[in-house]
Amino acid sequence: MQSRARIDWVVLGVLVIIWGSAFAGLKIAVDGIHPFWVSAFRLWVAAFTLWIVSASRGEQLPPVTFDSQGVWFAYAMLGLVGFAAPFFMFSTAATSLPSAVNAICNGASPVFTVLMAHMFLQDEKMTARKGVGVALGFAGLLVLVGPRLLAGVAIEAAALGLAIGAAVLYAASNIMMRKTPQVSSTVGALMMCLTGAILATIGALVLEGPPPLPPFWPLVVTIVLGVFSSGLGTVGWVWLIQRRGAVFTSMTVYLLPLWATVIGVGLMHERPGWSAFAALALILGGVGLTTARPKSVAQAV
Repeated sequence: MQSRARIDWVVLGVLVIIWGSAFAGLKIAVDGIHPFWVSAFRLWVAAFTLWIVSASRGEQLPPVTFDSQGVWFAYAMLGLVGFAAPFFMFSTAATSLPSAVNAICNGASPVFTVLMAHMFLQDEKMTARKGVGVALGFAGLLVLVGPRLLAGVAIEAAALGLAIGAAVLYAASNIMMRKTPQVSSTVGALMMCLTGAILATIGALVLEGPPPLPPFWPLVVTIVLGVFSSGLGTVGWVWLIQRRGAVFTSMTVYLLPLWATVIGVGLMHERPGWSAFAALALILGGVGLTTARPKSVAQAV
């Protein structure tokens, strides 16, 4: 039992490193590739990576159907809400925001998850502790957004809105995942990335047109993001949710802003203002309250 628990924590730690580092990678990728195409490219790379993994394991995709109650429709919706749309939003925000601030906005997604779970899931109703956590999380967002709005920084305020909106979509995908037919973690990740890639490509072609030849290093970083963050990271996410549930898996988001801030400040020499660090503390406190379980429950895991 203890060895199983250690494996879960190892996977969670790997996800924190992969996803937390992705925000710094996005900052490099969008410097040479349009955000629309960064989203599309990384999802196609992720889908190809997952196809290789699933083929090596002898797993096959379910037959393609267009039934609104079928498994493909469910995972296509997850591909849109959990991948194509938020990837575009975070990539666009990365052109104006430091990677650490982008990650802090993402760190608020468990707070939105609690609110949506209260509205849509019968077994995840709001409690007083969760209510305090939600309040702290929103206070953190206000501290992060407020000074920029008061200063009239329109472009950065819009970027913040995109990053926060992406966090809301991530929260929605967590709720949707609870109601989605279960398949193997690799097949589920492949279906989400493949449908997300198709949708992201259609959107990029309509809104931006065909991409020019990308510069070398932004392309390399985009490929790395596709293989690890979008591809293998999604397998770990689906695997952990199916194995330990959404509460345990949400701890990745709890730790992401810390890791991303370390990367942004230590390696990319970013210097977020005091409001970013205050927002980080409030959001982490809020997420801690909303995701923590009573000791009696935690000890039973």
